Amino acid sequence: MEVHIATIGYSKEPVLFSIRTYSVDKLFLLHTTNKESMRNTNEIIAQVKEYGIFCDSKKIDPFNLEEIVLTIMKICNENRNDKVSINITGGTKIMASAALLTGFILGLKVYYFLDDRLEENKGKSINELLVELPIPQVSFKDLESTQREIIVFLLKNNGSLNRANFEIYEGLNLSKQNTSYHLKQLANKGLIELELDGRTKKASLTNSGLLFARILSRE
Repeated sequence: MEVHIATIGYSKEPVLFSIRTYSVDKLFLLHTTNKESMRNTNEIIAQVKEYGIFCDSKKIDPFNLEEIVLTIMKICNENRNDKVSINITGGTKIMASAALLTGFILGLKVYYFLDDRLEENKGKSINELLVELPIPQVSFKDLESTQREIIVFLLKNNGSLNRANFEIYEGLNLSKQNTSYHLKQLANKGLIELELDGRTKKASLTNSGLLFARILSRE
């Protein structure tokens, strides 16, 4: 099944465009307590149900990035066997950023529609208004279980260890060789920064690594 998640703002059109562009089976709307957002959400639900599309809504804080990420993660987890895409056109910049970030983390299709009210977009077809964003190389599925354990271990130690190669193999009961290998892999994936001091390696979570670790620690 094809599942789409959409952030809702002051216009219904981007969501209606999506169901005319893709074969959507399920639609999840992320809305705020703003009256316009709620009105659009209710109208979209009523309209898409006429097309036989399952539709549900989730209330979010439009300025809480982590809450939005976790809400989308939960939807994806509940629909893990389906193809999930995210429409980031509507809502606040933080809503769009959180949705984009989650899509990147999970390796999902992320897209938006150009504003058809702007002069330069008038007369364009829906397909011409559609912009699909490239998917980055790193997602949760790219992380081995040991690498997940390491970044969560770093999180529990305030995101940084001065003697990471020693503290991690002792704390997680790994071999020195294994620890060194996974630290290098995590650094290559941009989730940690490594500083070498002789035989000692200092490891610190990057902003992306910190978010990955926070989400993993809640699973």
